[in-house]
Amino acid sequence: MSKVLLNVMTDNHHKRRRFLTSNADDDDIISNFPEDLINPILERLPVKDAVRTSVLSKRWRYRWTTMRKLDLIHGFSGQFLKIGAFSCHGFTRVISQIMIHHQGPILTFLLHIPKEIVLDSFQEVDQWMLILSRNNVRKITIVNLNLIYQIPYSVFSCLELTALGLNKCIFKPPLAFKGFPNLQVIILTNVNFGVNLGGTVINLPQLKGLILYGCGNVNNFNIKAEKLQNLCVTGCPDANAMVLQLLHSEHLNSVHICRLSRSIKDFSQVKRFSFTIDGYFLKV
Repeated sequence: MSKVLLNVMTDNHHKRRRFLTSNADDDDIISNFPEDLINPILERLPVKDAVRTSVLSKRWRYRWTTMRKLDLIHGFSGQFLKIGAFSCHGFTRVISQIMIHHQGPILTFLLHIPKEIVLDSFQEVDQWMLILSRNNVRKITIVNLNLIYQIPYSVFSCLELTALGLNKCIFKPPLAFKGFPNLQVIILTNVNFGVNLGGTVINLPQLKGLILYGCGNVNNFNIKAEKLQNLCVTGCPDANAMVLQLLHSEHLNSVHICRLSRSIKDFSQVKRFSFTIDGYFLKV
């Protein structure tokens, strides 16, 4: 079975054509794959190879358009490093075509935006986020190495999110935003929380893990997370107010804090606590 799939996925045009000729009818082994196996197979393939499965048979022609996971991180962006972002085969154009042709829910979306690709704006990325907000997305990861990207308001309407990972972004929700009711894990690196949100509290009732690294204006990130269990804040010197508030969570059992602007004393409930001040590491 794996050998058949491997031969089909190869770039050799003649081998693929011979395979298709000998398996033209719908009774071949590929066409008769069980429904509950097709999506797991597609989701384990790079997106490029998943799209190529459209040549396997009539039944597989559009199956890639129903993939619940779009992994545009591992190896995907590297294919476009030598191509302009807006050329006919460019990075944003290809992803836009994938998003436009996709049907059904996208539960997981992973995106890597390399610094080598020239972006005049993030207009296309905003469109992808809008599509995600309409497709029941549960997990979003944006590894942005390009210009800083301001998260559009459409992301804050993704109320089914359970995991959110951002790098080099501006996290500024609309004033009417109340929170993510299902979000369990947040990992933010080099994220700026912008100007004060006027005291607006962001409710995260299911949040269990929060990791912040190198973030700015963190004191504007006013969150309520009563079920928080694990907290890690590194290189965020203005995060004192937020950390002090979160330390009162009765479920908190692991905390790692590094390089805050002042010491924190109220951690009597925390089972495991590590704290770094000016290069000195303490563990309680």
